[in-house]
Amino acid sequence: MIGDWVDAESLQPILLGATVVLVVGAALVWRGVRRLLLRLVLVALIGALAASLWLQRADLQDCVDTCSCRLFGQEVDVPADVNPNCG
Repeated sequence: MIGDWVDAESLQPILLGATVVLVVGAALVWRGVRRLLLRLVLVALIGALAASLWLQRADLQDCVDTCSCRLFGQEVDVPADVNPNCG
């Protein structure tokens, strides 16, 4: 379990913020790292992580209807005020 304070509704803005931070980090890596191959590898890794967070965020929007949410293999609670059937 991720934590009691984390639910499907609060994870969407968290994942969006993490994606923005990763994009900014990729831009800083691009500016700061001098060697081209290392630069490309680091930006590709950061991009892959950002893409996976974005895909998980999209999946969270659908899981509220089914009351069954998982984020990277961890269970996420759906609050009852979002879907009363998920009590």
